[in-house]
Amino acid sequence: MVQVTDFPGWPRIIHGRADLMAKFKGYGKNIELQSADQLITHKADSGRILVIEYEVHGTVLATGVKYNNRFCSIIHIENQKISHWRDYMDSLAAWNVLTGRTRKKAGRSAAPAAS
Repeated sequence: MVQVTDFPGWPRIIHGRADLMAKFKGYGKNIELQSADQLITHKADSGRILVIEYEVHGTVLATGVKYNNRFCSIIHIENQKISHWRDYMDSLAAWNVLTGRTRKKAGRSAAPAAS
């Protein structure tokens, strides 16, 4: 089963480099990324299709909440250039940190206890 989550004000498809840069222009004002790791790469179709899996780690600037997310990207290469890029991510992780919600683990909140 595939579930597609649409975010208000965010397009499902972005065309071209200029459009991509315009859509992500304010990203650094909301989330500061500190690192990316756990990179796994897969090649298919004689290297014309790449699948990469990775994790990113950062902080939501407005709240100080830690942001951790996992991604899978499918990249098509034509004439040594990216012709198509599709991302899949843990949308719930992003939604939770951006809305102040926390995940429950074994009946307890994943948020730190108040002192």
